Amino acid sequence: MENNKTYVCLGTCQAVVSEEKYNNGLTKCGAEVCTMKGEPFAEGKKNETTGKNEKSEPINN
Repeated sequence: MENNKTYVCLGTCQAVVSEEKYNNGLTKCGAEVCTMKGEPFAEGKKNETTGKNEKSEPINN
């Protein structure tokens, strides 16, 4: 399956977490020095152009 979701931290650590790790309980940022420590990860990805994490856009069908 190539359509696995990724979850991202939008704070300073810029962590990216696989769907498997997220489903196994890694749902919040734990990096001590991150501005979003303790905040939930957002479904998203790393923008290849900017190198920054961004939330996924909702799909409107």
